Amino acid sequence: MSSSVMAMPQNIMKKESKDQAHAIELRLLKEALKGNRDAFGDLVMRYRGQSLRIAVSMTGDIETARDLTQEAFIKAYRALGTFDTQAPFLPWYYQILRNVCRDYLRGRNRFRNMVDRFKSKPTRRANLIDDVQRDDLVMKVRTAVSKLKPRDREIIELKHLAGFDYREISDMLRIPKGTVMSRLFYARKALKELLQDDIDFIRGEDS
Repeated sequence: MSSSVMAMPQNIMKKESKDQAHAIELRLLKEALKGNRDAFGDLVMRYRGQSLRIAVSMTGDIETARDLTQEAFIKAYRALGTFDTQAPFLPWYYQILRNVCRDYLRGRNRFRNMVDRFKSKPTRRANLIDDVQRDDLVMKVRTAVSKLKPRDREIIELKHLAGFDYREISDMLRIPKGTVMSRLFYARKALKELLQDDIDFIRGEDS
């Protein structure tokens, strides 16, 4: 599967109905199972955007996310014989992508030193301070998310960082929609507690 496939546009499903999208997905999967790599490439094109959002939310780095997404699609292609075509593709692929990202994170520091961003070119002091403060807050949020229990962190990343809706998360995690909503409520509560000092600080600045 060539890397050029990964660069194709991703908004092709917006104008399709759910039934149309499922029919097209099923056709592509059946062709891919017969060894048709172009069909699998079309499947990659359909889900590349969503996959990239997941990988970015887990790694915090767009270039790393692209590499891991590509690796996960390759693994999915090789494991395609184990896939049940009666089930949706994305939840199955998500399990592969999640494992690839977790393997990466076990051996790497999740967050880069933000100082590196300012080494390549001079920046006006006022802008530098604003950028550092903004990045510092982002780092605090990411750090707080990383401190959540794995199940809380996962639900926060899928909803708020990757941008999936309740139904999509339900499919990916194979849990009822109501359970998704409940887990998200408690995960948000836990995250808010970790960030309480920073939230109070921000409110104080805005008042």
